[in-house]
Amino acid sequence: MKLGELARRVGTTTASVKFYIRAGLLPAGRKVNQTTAAYDEGHVRRLELILGIRGIIGTPLARIGDLIAVIDDPGAGILSVMETAQTIAAEGPGAGTADRGDAVGLPPHADARADAAREGASAEVARLVSEQEWPDSGSLARTAVEQRLRRMRGLGVELGRDSLSRIAEAVGSIGVLDLDVEEGSRDEVALGVAVGTYEVSQLVVDMLRLAQTSQSIRSVEGDAREQ
Repeated sequence: MKLGELARRVGTTTASVKFYIRAGLLPAGRKVNQTTAAYDEGHVRRLELILGIRGIIGTPLARIGDLIAVIDDPGAGILSVMETAQTIAAEGPGAGTADRGDAVGLPPHADARADAAREGASAEVARLVSEQEWPDSGSLARTAVEQRLRRMRGLGVELGRDSLSRIAEAVGSIGVLDLDVEEGSRDEVALGVAVGTYEVSQLVVDMLRLAQTSQSIRSVEGDAREQ
C-alpha cells in the first residue's frame, strides 16, 4: 500500500507517518521508485502500537522507542516484550519522569527512613512471594514493589504484614485474569499487554477509591445514628 492508504488505515496523517519514520519508530517503506514507497501490514501493526500506547496511556515517544527496541531485538524473548510493555503501562503518562518508587522528592527526614527500610522491603516482598506461591524470580515488577515499600516507609506510611498479605492475595486473583494477549505478532502482544495492564490498573484504583468512599460513608452514617 502507499503512504496515504497506510495513514488512512490507522487513522492518522501522512505527515505523522513520515515523522515516525524519521524518529526511527517506524521502518521506512520498500522503495518502488524515486518518489514512491510501499508499506505492508507490519507497518500497520507498528503504527497501531505507537498510536495506541501514545493515545491511550500518554507514553512519551522516547519510551515507546524503548519498547520497540525490545520488540525488534531478536535476542529478546516474548516475556521481555511483555515485561517492558507492562512497565510502560505502570509508568503511565509522562513515563520516564514519573516517580517509580525511589526516594526522589521525599522530605529531608525521609532519606534516613528509606535507607533503614531498604533491607526490610526486600525481605517483605520475598515473604509475600513465598506466601502467594509466586515464582521466586527477579523482575522489574518485583523491584518496583520493593521500591514502593521503601518509599512508603521513608514517608512514614506503614502497612502491617496482614494488610500487605491481603493486598497480595487480592491482586493475585486479578493477576490471573485473561487479557487475551497471548496471540498475534510481537507488536500486537505488546499493545495488548500495555493497554490491558493500564486500563485494569486504572479500574483497580478507581474501585479502591469507591471502596474507601463507601467505608467512609458507612462510618459517617453510623456516627450520625449514634448521636
